[in-house]
Amino acid sequence: MADLIVSKGDFGFYLNFTVLDSDNSAFDLTDYTITLKVWDTALLFSGACDIVVAGAGTCKYLITVSDLSKAGNYALELELTKAGVELSTKKYNLEIKESL
Repeated sequence: MADLIVSKGDFGFYLNFTVLDSDNSAFDLTDYTITLKVWDTALLFSGACDIVVAGAGTCKYLITVSDLSKAGNYALELELTKAGVELSTKKYNLEIKESL
């Protein structure tokens, strides 16, 4: 079952995220660079996320014209990096559906 379902070919909208730590409180994103990664056996697309409110753990990714080019089921995660640290969030299931 997909955590997120989007339509193939759509673009120009944001995917919004709240990063949580292990006790489900907001993860402070201050000083982190956030990269969204989507893949199955190979990387489908990736890109930089914008931090909305660092202390609240919120960020967003703008879907571009080429991101949702291939229908299917994919893994999605956020990679958080800063000096001396690289963390990955929990993996989610993304379904890109053929639009009617």
